[in-house]
Amino acid sequence: MTAGIQQLTPPTAADEGLFGTVMVAARLGRAEKIVGRLRERYEQEWDDPRAGFPYALALLALLQSGREDLRGQLSYTEIVETLSDLLYHEPGHWLGRYLRIHTRALLPADATEHRGYVIAERTRAAEDAAELVGRQDAVEWRPWFACTYLLAARLAWESGETGQLDRIPELIRSAAAKADAREVGFPSLGGLLCEGFVWYHSKPGLPERDTAAALMDTLFPAQPAVLRVKEFAREH
Repeated sequence: MTAGIQQLTPPTAADEGLFGTVMVAARLGRAEKIVGRLRERYEQEWDDPRAGFPYALALLALLQSGREDLRGQLSYTEIVETLSDLLYHEPGHWLGRYLRIHTRALLPADATEHRGYVIAERTRAAEDAAELVGRQDAVEWRPWFACTYLLAARLAWESGETGQLDRIPELIRSAAAKADAREVGFPSLGGLLCEGFVWYHSKPGLPERDTAAALMDTLFPAQPAVLRVKEFAREH
């Protein structure tokens, strides 16, 4: 799906700043007012497709903060729908599309309740990942593009479908072949963007695991989650 595709909108310093601020505020128990203001802005400026993106980003920061008591305030459907509003008007918004894939992938692949809904959402996530890979291939490479391939590989693995499983080695090799030696320059957002790599590194039986590990070291050398999974691998 590369025909007519224009330049992807990259993550910005404002995205990084908001995500990091909400994460810190959540850990200090002070995120409610920030998120509330962003929700109000989204409700008041409903005709502005970008108004909802900071709200969706803040909700994901709450999730990323590790505060279990905040999970009850989060609605995966609300995040997905808010990001979908943005992408309807700006289909080339890279972070918005990546976060929609990420949010849908959070639904457990082995869920027994609402099984049909979960399968449908994860199928949409895989389709979204394929589209984003196509959009990335049409423009100049950016370091964070590799994260899409890892997320696509995870969705393929968790699908359990033979045709999807066969795609995984090429996804990892493609990410490594196209990547350069630059680190992803978003420390706060990097904690979320590295999750596909961390998941992959924690699964010893996956193909091209060493290739993915080397790329993870290049892109996220100082991320705490990356350092933890590497330490765990050394100890076991």
